[in-house]
Order: sequence, then structure tokens, then C-alpha cells
Amino acid sequence: MHEIDRLVAGIAPDAGPGTTPIARELLEEITSVPVPQPRPRRSWLAVPRPRSWAAMPVLATLAALLSFGVAQAPASAALDIELVDDHYVITVKDLLAESEVYQRELRARGLDITLDVVPTSASLAGQIIVINDMDRLLSGKLVPADGPITTIDAPGSCERFAGCPIGVKVPVGFGKKAEITLGRRALPGERYKMPPRIALPGEPLHCVDYVNKSVTKISALLRERGVTPSYIANGKPSAPSAPGDWYVHDGVMSADGQALLLVGSEPSTRPAPPSRC
Repeated sequence: MHEIDRLVAGIAPDAGPGTTPIARELLEEITSVPVPQPRPRRSWLAVPRPRSWAAMPVLATLAALLSFGVAQAPASAALDIELVDDHYVITVKDLLAESEVYQRELRARGLDITLDVVPTSASLAGQIIVINDMDRLLSGKLVPADGPITTIDAPGSCERFAGCPIGVKVPVGFGKKAEITLGRRALPGERYKMPPRIALPGEPLHCVDYVNKSVTKISALLRERGVTPSYIANGKPSAPSAPGDWYVHDGVMSADGQALLLVGSEPSTRPAPPSRC
């Protein structure tokens, strides 16, 4: 399965891993441009935190950690990994560490887990996607949403549509190959690797019925809201313009203040993305 299929499983209209062909077309276009990332240190707890579609019961909260009185990780560690009863409770201390650093610290605990921290919008910062069994997924089998790796929400109330996780909880002795993707707030100039649909809560066209509306109308709405659109059609590279009487089929935010619209000369016959108004 393509990496993008896993990263955006939480925002695809269908449950479970994978994306629609439309989403894949948009997302591969977005992620085709690599952007270097500066390295200031940030805490996972400093960003807004929604939850993903997969394996969502999860970790011990910060208050729970303190109540257990477990030792803190070394200050130089990119991850905070605590042993609580028969689980490792894991949070990210450095959101901008190299991926190899995360893997090294997880391997040191005997965990074959790949952790990717990727740039996204404020609305998806903190989103966690967990795939509990990569070997099963790559063999073409479905991976249950409820798995041994879970996420845990921050204490207190949460008003975010996908929850407010603060980390993951992994059983000691977990022996499968797993992947975890965490969205962090994109730095200036970064393109999103976890791109949200343009109508998700917090995005510019939230509660706007945009599917099969004209390019002219939707583009004007985006510009009024400080967003510059670009367009993709028929599998071709994105372009800064499209015929105004064409139809908008789908759209995602590709970076801060930038949207990528999938457009066509005929209306889309696919069902509109589910509304969260």
C-alpha cells in the first residue's frame, strides 16, 4: 500500500486504511514536492490534538503518568517512553527530530514500530493514525481498527471532532510490525503530508457544499478566505488556473493558505464527502 494511503486514512470518506482514487490523485500531487524542515524542538502537548480512525482507545494521560511516579526519559530523548504496568506509554518530546531517532529509541525497547511525524494544518495537528499489523496489511488483509496499540486522550473535555490524544500505549512484548503517523503543525513554507479536506472543521470551506460547484465560484470563496487555489485534472500536474465553468470534484489544503482542487469538465458522479457540520 502506498504511504499516502496510510497517512490520510483518517480523512478519507471510507472507513479503514486506504484512500479513494480521487484522494490519491490529490495527495500524491501535494506530496511530490519535498520541502526541507528546520529543527526547533517542540512538545507534542503544545499542538491541538485530534484523533484518527484507527485503534483509538489509548495511552495514559499526563496526570496518570504522574500518579504512577515513573522515572522521566533522558532530556536528550526525542520520545518520552514510560513503563506503566504492562504497557509502554509513549509521547513525542521533539516533533522535529529525524525519523531515525524515533525508530532507534523504539527499537531499544524491542518495538518494531515506525513513527512518522508529518506536517499538517492546525485542524489536524495531533492526529494519530495507527496501523497495528503492517505485515497483515501488506499481504492484502484488513487490519482491525481496534488493536493492541491504542491512543489516549488528554484529561478533561475535548471539543475537537476527532478527539484529543496525547500519545500511544503499547503492550510490553508487542511483537508485530506497526506504523504510527502523527500530524504536527506545519512550519512556514512546508507542504502538508497529512492534508485535510477543504471542508473539515477548521478549514476554509467548512459546511460549504462545494462538490460540483463551478471553479469560478469555489475559487472566489477560497480567495475571500485568504486561500490561493491551484487545480488538477485528468491526472496532469497541478496548474494555477482552470476553466471557470468546470466543476470542482474534491479538494484538500496543500499548505497554509493553499488549496488543491480536483476539477473536471463534467460533474462528478462520486458521492460528496460526508459533512461534519
